[in-house]
Amino acid sequence: MTTNGFTIRNDLQDLISIGAFKTFAKKNGIDYHGVKVNVIRNIILAVRNEELEETALRNFLKEQLWYGKNKHVFFIEAFGETIEDFKYTESLLEYFSNRGIQPFNNLDRLLLPDGSSLARFEYDTNPLNDSLINKVYLGFVEKNYTYHFVDQSPVFDAINTYICIELDLTSNMVILKVRSQKSLKSTPDINSNNVTANFLAKKYLEKLTQEYGFEYLDGIAEEIKNTMFNIEKSLTSFIQHQFQPKVIEHSALIKGFTTEVAQLLGLPSDDEPIDLHKRIMGLLERALIVNNEDVIKEYQEGKIGYVNMFDFRDDKGGRINARSKHKTVPIQTSDIFFDTRETINEVKLLDSLWVVWFMTINGDIEDAQLELEVDSDDDDESLDSDTEEVLEQGETKIIKVKTKIAAYKGFYKVEFKRYLTKEEYDHVLSTIESFKG
Repeated sequence: MTTNGFTIRNDLQDLISIGAFKTFAKKNGIDYHGVKVNVIRNIILAVRNEELEETALRNFLKEQLWYGKNKHVFFIEAFGETIEDFKYTESLLEYFSNRGIQPFNNLDRLLLPDGSSLARFEYDTNPLNDSLINKVYLGFVEKNYTYHFVDQSPVFDAINTYICIELDLTSNMVILKVRSQKSLKSTPDINSNNVTANFLAKKYLEKLTQEYGFEYLDGIAEEIKNTMFNIEKSLTSFIQHQFQPKVIEHSALIKGFTTEVAQLLGLPSDDEPIDLHKRIMGLLERALIVNNEDVIKEYQEGKIGYVNMFDFRDDKGGRINARSKHKTVPIQTSDIFFDTRETINEVKLLDSLWVVWFMTINGDIEDAQLELEVDSDDDDESLDSDTEEVLEQGETKIIKVKTKIAAYKGFYKVEFKRYLTKEEYDHVLSTIESFKG
């Protein structure tokens, strides 16, 4: 097949970050220096000159469309019997063959379809038994409309919206990734539905029910609430354990003080009716943490991240939002973290959790920074200007991955805060999974 006329559509050029294009070019020996348009031109010329396989580029485009700006990731558990046909290679292929569909990927080729169109059907088999399916990929493209106002009248532009669905047959989990955009409508009518991430998730979960017969279970929401508690407890305890030894050094002195004060006040002892010794030890740990705020954000071996804030409901059902005065300051520096500690330990459930994860990487720090570069005019990105995304501590290199985990009725969502790479996605999801159960 000739590649002389090969190009990359303008909308794909806009959708994929400059960092992703530069990283791909560098890995394939293509000049990656300069502005975005020049890097893309160099990639296109490499394909046209048969210096780069078109298949390699299309696989890159597929990955960027599957992750990239699709930073809102929804999780819901499917009822196993309703997805039985998807669990075996033979029955899966027969199921789609009966619908006239063979495995394919047209995510990068389908433009502004009428309605919703299936643009990808692919699958992964079990590496030990290729008659079993591990994961099915269903990608959809639909036409939506962005708008802006000119002389108080709305002007609409049609765009592709990508809905990326994975069916994990090892856990019966439906995973749906979408992009969240401002000023997006379902039709070129200012009064039509706003197309939000939650709107798309609900629409396509219903589509899977109507067209594929999926049914869903509700238990996953409660499970993730406990998982969030486990994560929060582990990450904040790591910080506390750094300062406990300093306080324990003076335990005997503190014990003498609390015993003497209890006697002076006529209390039964220093641990009745309140354990004064334990409380003051904890208060001193707290003082050390607040006084050494930067330590919370620093990477240490074995440290997987830190908590910025969380929501939970107390034992009476009241909703409590625990956060610091500034959203980029870890919750562990704030009074409310310590004031709510006992209640959290009792309920052992959180509704939402904001976590900054540490992901160690190999290779040069410059390569990591290159991949994270985003377009200067990209209003999708909401990074905090006072937070470094890539750290280098000695021989160890770390990327910070900011997320929000939130439980809803019947499902939960992980929201990534910047352009998403597959490596970061896999790291965060596997880490969350390790806290379940």
